[in-house]
Amino acid sequence: MSKYHRNIRISVLVIVLLGFTSITFKAIAQDTLAGDYNTLTIKAGLHIIKETVTVKGKLEIQAGAKIEFREPGVLVSEGAVSIIGDKNNKIEFFGKSKEEGIGLVIRGIDNNNTSRVDINNTIFTGLQLPIYFDFGWKRAGVDIKDNYFINNIGKVSIIQVLNLPFNLNIESAAIDFKLEHNLFSGNSGSVYIEDLKSDYVRFSISNNTFYGNNIYGIKNYNISTNILYGRADELYTRYSPFIENNSFAYNYLIDNTQDTIIQTANFGVYGTDKTIGLKNNYFGSIYKQDVLKGIYDRSINYNVPKVEFEPFLTKPNESNPTHIYSINKLDNATISDTTVIIEPLKGFILKANNAVDYTKGILNFTYFKDDSSLKKTDTILKYDVQPNGLDSKFIITSNVLSAKKNSFYSLTKIIDKNGDYVPDVKFGFIAYSNELRRRNLIAETLKNTIDSIKKPLIPSDSLKNTFQKIDIPFKSRFEVGVLTGGSIFLGTISKKGSILGNDKNMLIGVNVNYILFSNLSAGLNIESFKLSNSDINSNNNEQIARGMSFSTSMLSISPSINYDFFDNRVFSKAKKIKPSIGFGLDIINFNPTAIYNGTVYKLKPLGTGGQFSDSTKKPYSTLALGYFLNFKVKYQINRYNSVGVHMSYHVSMSKYLDDVGPDPYPTIASLLKSNIANKDAAIYFSNPTAKNVVGQYRNSPDGAGDSYFNFGIYYSRKLFK
Repeated sequence: MSKYHRNIRISVLVIVLLGFTSITFKAIAQDTLAGDYNTLTIKAGLHIIKETVTVKGKLEIQAGAKIEFREPGVLVSEGAVSIIGDKNNKIEFFGKSKEEGIGLVIRGIDNNNTSRVDINNTIFTGLQLPIYFDFGWKRAGVDIKDNYFINNIGKVSIIQVLNLPFNLNIESAAIDFKLEHNLFSGNSGSVYIEDLKSDYVRFSISNNTFYGNNIYGIKNYNISTNILYGRADELYTRYSPFIENNSFAYNYLIDNTQDTIIQTANFGVYGTDKTIGLKNNYFGSIYKQDVLKGIYDRSINYNVPKVEFEPFLTKPNESNPTHIYSINKLDNATISDTTVIIEPLKGFILKANNAVDYTKGILNFTYFKDDSSLKKTDTILKYDVQPNGLDSKFIITSNVLSAKKNSFYSLTKIIDKNGDYVPDVKFGFIAYSNELRRRNLIAETLKNTIDSIKKPLIPSDSLKNTFQKIDIPFKSRFEVGVLTGGSIFLGTISKKGSILGNDKNMLIGVNVNYILFSNLSAGLNIESFKLSNSDINSNNNEQIARGMSFSTSMLSISPSINYDFFDNRVFSKAKKIKPSIGFGLDIINFNPTAIYNGTVYKLKPLGTGGQFSDSTKKPYSTLALGYFLNFKVKYQINRYNSVGVHMSYHVSMSKYLDDVGPDPYPTIASLLKSNIANKDAAIYFSNPTAKNVVGQYRNSPDGAGDSYFNFGIYYSRKLFK
């Protein structure tokens, strides 16, 4: 080896050793980040995160850094956060296409009250959850300013801010949380703040632009299907939020099941407070009745606060990120979001809150070719722009034939005077997309009809072979078994998204099976088991705060029909493993109980849902019906003996297996006036944590029904030859 090469190796070794002894780890360009760091500085260049990266101390990301998140990649900060780009050299957080990662998580407590979260001039795009403040977080201050949240795919949240620790000193200094001058466009999730009114955090949400976001949910408009929503309670509200000078335009609720636009969806609020301020914002219209359509408050649900949105702005401020807020025809007639465009336009007028550069813009015209098919035509149009202050008149110079079909226009690739992103403009698109969906449904129905006509009839002997009549004696059709295993409750009081995170209890039972055909059998199970759970197992903060628990003994009689994938009459050494699936009904007897001051109480006689303190209610029955799906895998030892595993998912038609049903919390006064023998226990079990529950239901936050999962092993035997 030459002296030159030896010197190179020594130099490399020294650099590596110095890197490990340094307190601050500095990531170099185009590297993959992994593991835990005391502190982390990410410089300009490409960096990849495809697992959980945790930073205990300060996280610093410098201008020009580009961080690619690949599923399940997430960057977790437990200390100070400094993500500071500049206008000409922004930081980028982005998800890899089709492998999109999560984003940035802020968690942990700053006991010294010196660490801050500062995020400026950063682009977040293609992520599942760009910024998440985990439950129990605490920093000295938060400043999220001059950022772009564009086309993020997550349907839960763009930014989610959960509560601080419950045990903070009320006299501690307020945390200033500033969300200012950010652009939110093309996202599929909301900005959610768990406590808009807080004893600890002073929220300032101002000069932001919320433009062209689609919030996915059910068809019915609710609190969470808005681009910005949160809670406002009557208690613990030392600081009210400052939410002013924002622009809300073209944000919609999308029906998950039909993928159609339902209505505008700008702001939603829940909680026990009477009002919340939302004054001096622009809501996409100059008319009050249109503004009301995109606000979920007391006008829709009397159990939530009233939103005080007047006076509202008739156009957005120039201090907001640039966007097109109004589209007019050449005669100044408004082109609304529901306008149907049949005839091509000669031109239109766009109104923006700042100067826009249209020189590289691409104007596309899309229309259906005929009256019924899915065929469409896309045409790029030429145009002249005539600026008039912040308004721009577009004169279309291309010749477009009059198609007399639903059509829409889209203008893309536009920027502001600083060269920054401006959201795309679409008009006529809602009517076009509704027509497209209608045609899709017709085409799908027609295809299914044609396929069913073309499908050959099943020969009668094929059907006979599938379910052959039994040619064995009546008594030889019976098979009897014993089973054991476990049961897991998955209803109202349970941890969602994690079956094994709930209580597991013992199950025993017997089974009788009767062979109907070669691949079809009828069964009857009699099972005795226990169900129990506690809200403390939950991963939902509201559910933990509810604090309920229960235990109940269950006795079920369950007939079923089962399809066996192999002939159940024949014993073959080559086919000893025989799976089957089935469906059945449950007849269930239950009796929920819980412990108070060391004593076990039956919950039904206490009327914890107000059943004995409200004359309009009746106690629930402890006998219920249900239905289930089961799956078994049998290993046939010989002609008569078998062992196997069983799994079944059961849905109860009663919502009271855990005593927690869709009932408003009863008041203490009503329970004291009732004829309940154990009033102290009834008061406790109705609301164990004594939290503020005005207007809430006992089965909130998710209103889940009651279900459970049974699993285990079994032994069965054919009793007769």
